[in-house]
This record gives sequence, structure tokens and C-alpha cells, in this order.
Amino acid sequence: MSAALVLAACGGGGGGGGSAMPVGVLPTTPAQTSPAPVTPEAPVPAPTEPVVPVTPAGPTDAEILGLADSTNLSSVGYPWNGRYAGVVKRWTLPIPVKTNGEARAVPAMDAVEAKLGYVIFDRASIESADEATITRGIVFRQGTAYLPAGGNPQAFCGNVSDAPFSGGWSASMLSPGELTGRIYVNLDNPQCVADGEIVIHEIGHAMGLATHFKGFGDDDAIGPEFWPVLATLYANPIGTPKASVVIKQIKN
Repeated sequence: MSAALVLAACGGGGGGGGSAMPVGVLPTTPAQTSPAPVTPEAPVPAPTEPVVPVTPAGPTDAEILGLADSTNLSSVGYPWNGRYAGVVKRWTLPIPVKTNGEARAVPAMDAVEAKLGYVIFDRASIESADEATITRGIVFRQGTAYLPAGGNPQAFCGNVSDAPFSGGWSASMLSPGELTGRIYVNLDNPQCVADGEIVIHEIGHAMGLATHFKGFGDDDAIGPEFWPVLATLYANPIGTPKASVVIKQIKN
């Protein structure tokens, strides 16, 4: 009884006529119940697969061969100047290296070896040698990058050459295209300090990548195209003709 009194008190005002049921509660007597509309059941959505990010595809085999040709095989331009055209030109491994205590050389060499998957550099045989006695190998120098008169210092943070502060590289070669001689990796000028990617970039030059290409200086110092091009050169014997080059894909 007390519950009924409370419901009645929630109804209409003093004149009567208001419903005794709270708003939104349907009466329970059959006479007051209207048939509920029949609605079709909503379809159950099919389970969705998780969205997997699409990884951009790397360069194709044809693209890698084309870039390797432009920077090494074809011998077009400096420093090959037409010598041993159409074949792979690179070092016999391992390449002797004198770091001269340059701390950035070690992680850069580590990165190259990790990507290619084997030992590239001989880090001991000429490390203590007098530079004047070195006839074959890569020598690192700090503060000796070539900066031409009027050049933008930020564009000349490092270079490869025959000597410190030089812009020339003769690319000594033996038949059928073996790189040899003493080659300098010059890092830094008074207004620019080379970062890790620039150091790797210059090692790429010293290993046989001559002209720049997409993924190697035409945009970034090193990009997705750099590693497979370098790996392809060193996956093939010195003197391998272009038609026989085996492409080596490298995941970035």
C-alpha cells in the first residue's frame, strides 16, 4: 500500500488525470499493452582481421642492378674514367683499416659488417703502421674533409680521396678491377662535423660506390637503396660482368 501511494504522488498535479506510472515504465495489464513492433534482428558483424601496417617495399632486383651499374659497373665518369667497364670493381676482403683513433670509425664499420653479414675490415694489420708505409687500405682522418673555395661547409662534411684535404681520388685498380692503394676517409671541416650516417656513406665510397644515387647522397646520406647495392657488389667476385651479377637483397 505504501508503494502505491508513492507512485500516485509522482503523477499529475492537483487536478488529477495524470498517470500514476513513472515516465518510461509500461503498464503491466494486458488491456493497456500494445503489441511490440516486430523488427528484424540486426545482423551480427563478421569478425574483423587486425590491421597490419604495410611495410614499404624495398628496391627491386632490377633497380638494384641499375644503381650498381650507374655507380660502379659501367665505369662512366669519375673516378673510374672508363676503366674496367661493365664489371664489378671492389676490394679483396678483408680491407685493411687504420682508424687513427677516430671513434666514429668503429661503429660505422660494425654497421657495415652487421648488414652484409661477414667480416669486411682488417682492423689490426695497419692500425699501428706509419701512414707513409701503407700501400693498401683505408685510412681515417679527422678534420681533413675537402672544402672547396666558396663551398657550403654543410655539404662537405666528409669525402674520400688520395690524401687529407684533397678532393681527388684516383681509385687505384688491378686487373680485372680490384680496388687497391691507400685511400683516405676524411671527416669534418671547421664548420661541419660528420654524423654516423655520413661516416657510413664515405665508407661506401671507399668500398667502390663512386657516383651518388637515390639512397646514397642524392637524398639521404644512406637510404634503403644503399645497403643492397653495396651488398650486391661484395656478393660477386671482382670482375664479374654485369650480365652475371647476382643481386643481394638486404632488409633495412
